[in-house]
Amino acid sequence: MARNAAAGEPHEITSLPAPLEPLFAGDVDYLFRMIRLGEIRAIEALLKPVGLARSAWWPLAVLRENDGMSQRELAKRLNLKDAAIGKAVDAMEKAGIVYRGTDKTDRRKALVGLTPAGKKLATKVGKMKSRFLDAMVAGFSERELREFRTRLAAVYGNLSGFIADLDRNA
Repeated sequence: MARNAAAGEPHEITSLPAPLEPLFAGDVDYLFRMIRLGEIRAIEALLKPVGLARSAWWPLAVLRENDGMSQRELAKRLNLKDAAIGKAVDAMEKAGIVYRGTDKTDRRKALVGLTPAGKKLATKVGKMKSRFLDAMVAGFSERELREFRTRLAAVYGNLSGFIADLDRNA
């Protein structure tokens, strides 16, 4: 199978999601994996017409709401290492949608902000993100959606606790 460099995965992400493997029917970790692969494919397809890489998806969402923050703060909010956010910001800067500047109060800080073209594009990508999220929860009632979000947050908390236990026992 060809290596998909854009996805950074050792498998190819096809246009349509692969059918679920019956062997793993109901396995939560398998369902999360398959949802994540579908999410990657959908984000790449949404961003392709505007010429952006998947790495721009989350930084644009954060900068759209909080423009002009330090690169380190952006990395922290997205749980990314400095090198990863640096690479994403480099690509977005090259595309002319973000600029880097220095903080007037602390010249050691590299600030990242949206250019006028970046603000327009961030609004467009925000609409894409809304469309994508709506598609993911289509058919859910408001009550089901609230419950789903609550359950996902609980899974995240459980996983965080599990990892902390593993780290303590390592």
